[in-house]
Amino acid sequence: MAELTLHFEAADGTDLEAAAAGLQAELEKTQGVTSARTRPQRYQSIGPAEVMSMVQVATQGIQTVTMLLTSLAALYTAWVNVKTKFPGLKPPTVEVGLEKVPVNQITQAHAKQLVEDQ
Repeated sequence: MAELTLHFEAADGTDLEAAAAGLQAELEKTQGVTSARTRPQRYQSIGPAEVMSMVQVATQGIQTVTMLLTSLAALYTAWVNVKTKFPGLKPPTVEVGLEKVPVNQITQAHAKQLVEDQ
């Protein structure tokens, strides 16, 4: 199984625990996701608070760049389903190498790197 790390930056005042629970429930319903561990992260003066998710995607769902892009679109949709309850939760980014890239801006090159890193 492939593991993706998603970051959801949160505005001040966002209930991180509730947002993490809502995201986890939504991510677990996403097709191709076999498990999701979501937790709030609070940083002391080094950056904004965020919710971080470690998402396991079924191996057969990440073997090609096209399948990965489809899975990332589904993960973005999961965020869309939660954002009405938590408007301070910004769109997810995914770790591509040492870079955080907005999920809805992943290019073919990013997806290829993610597939190769698995």
